[in-house]
Amino acid sequence: MAKSSLLLLILITLFIILQAVFASHSFSYPLSVKNRRIVEENTGKRVKLRCANWPAHLSVMLAEGLNKQTLSNIVTNISSFGLNCVRLTWATFMFTRHFNQTILQTLDALKLEETKLGMMKYNNDFLNMTHPQAYAFVVNQLFSANIMVVADNHVSKAKWCCNYNDSNGFFGDSHFDPDEWVQGHILAAQLFKNLPNVVAVSLRNEIHGPNQNAADWYRYMRQAALAIHQENPNLLMIFSGFDFASNLRFLKETPLNVEPKNKVVFETHHYPYWNPTWDHEPINSMCAAVKSDLEKKDGFILSDDHYDSPLYFGEFGMDFTARIPSDETWLTCMLTFLAERDIDWCWWGLHGSYYFRQGIVDHDEGCGLFNFYWNGSNYPQFPQRFQLLINTLQDPSSKAPYSHILYHPQSGLCVKAHQNYNRIELGDCKKASGWNQEGDKIKLNGDHCLKSLGKEGDPAVVSSDCLSGDLSSSWKFISDSGLHLQDNIGLCLDKDRNSSILVTNKCICVRDYVGCLDNPQRQWFQLVPTNVE
Repeated sequence: MAKSSLLLLILITLFIILQAVFASHSFSYPLSVKNRRIVEENTGKRVKLRCANWPAHLSVMLAEGLNKQTLSNIVTNISSFGLNCVRLTWATFMFTRHFNQTILQTLDALKLEETKLGMMKYNNDFLNMTHPQAYAFVVNQLFSANIMVVADNHVSKAKWCCNYNDSNGFFGDSHFDPDEWVQGHILAAQLFKNLPNVVAVSLRNEIHGPNQNAADWYRYMRQAALAIHQENPNLLMIFSGFDFASNLRFLKETPLNVEPKNKVVFETHHYPYWNPTWDHEPINSMCAAVKSDLEKKDGFILSDDHYDSPLYFGEFGMDFTARIPSDETWLTCMLTFLAERDIDWCWWGLHGSYYFRQGIVDHDEGCGLFNFYWNGSNYPQFPQRFQLLINTLQDPSSKAPYSHILYHPQSGLCVKAHQNYNRIELGDCKKASGWNQEGDKIKLNGDHCLKSLGKEGDPAVVSSDCLSGDLSSSWKFISDSGLHLQDNIGLCLDKDRNSSILVTNKCICVRDYVGCLDNPQRQWFQLVPTNVE
């Protein structure tokens, strides 16, 4: 390492440390794991990661978008999405082969003149930084905005990820030397030691390819985890499995046994195109099948006696610009999976564009929360749609008793009883009523319960008449999805088409026969447990 590069890196990290001393933040670092939750190590208080992916692993090896807006503008706007975290990706070779290379040198080598001009306009100071210095500078800016970082080792060779046979997918591939990978993690952990908001490192993104096997996975994951923890014991270590981070089932047979166990987190990914039959199968059965598959391959971690680890949903996303109806259907299903267990999550992605992707300069990203110009959103509905997931719903340190929120995942809203109980309606989840299921009654916290008036189109109400023999206040969850709430005469709770009021109507496709392809999701409701007041 050149002395000048080392000196600049030391100055940057010293500046970060001084900021850490004097800044006021709502999180107490470092983080740890307790009762399958990520918590503050010192207090045991839950810290829910609600993140978006910010790539810095492609050929420029720099956080995307710095040719479109100033870093400070980008970082300031991240919290407007309700996020407290980014999954900032990096390539192994950035540390092992390009440590002293500057951003300017990389842009010139790639002949990205327009990108360079944008950088000169918005973030000129970055051009003479090395890649690790630039990464640290971005992390520091995120720290100033109280945003945590999951440092994700996305690839070894800096490039777009992933293709099954891209030689970048598994230990021993031509671009994935295990020894160089471990050395890259050691160098990264040294850098992160002085960046307190780097709370976790994801050891490898989306393992894939023809060479996947459990023996090498255990061998090298354990080796890297030991090296990372010895270098930086504050970091959480996040492990993903086979088949593009969609399969951890091999852990049922042989536990990972990495120490310390209170630093271990597991990761899964999911995308709508992995199940392309949403338009051709009954939606209730499709959602049930997808959630069952997720549970079998990854969700079991949350109930397996061998683990006390959380499950982190490290990537899921859809193309906002394409407006594909089946993607919206998939998203509603995913929201129910995440809400039920209050899982930590990370959207793909934050970014609206790439400097250079797959041979295309200024490639767009339709899944990005930011638009192409990074000055607005591709999905303005995101804060409402994700409002329940943005909240912390379950906290092992809470002394409050458990209640339930009645959640409407298609809208992202939650059910609240009107003041005089003559109707219930959808609204802000922070103002939702508390509900509990007691036998066939859906009871409002207290002595009232949900009641049907027994006619299509009539509003559902709340009544103090909750006697066991009162059939009008009897309800059950039905259909393959288990998300339809049906009254005693066969009508389902439904969102009124023209208002936020809830009514009862004929149930939509609850029997899931093959010919029923109507979308039933406006009738989906879920009782989500919470012990956070």
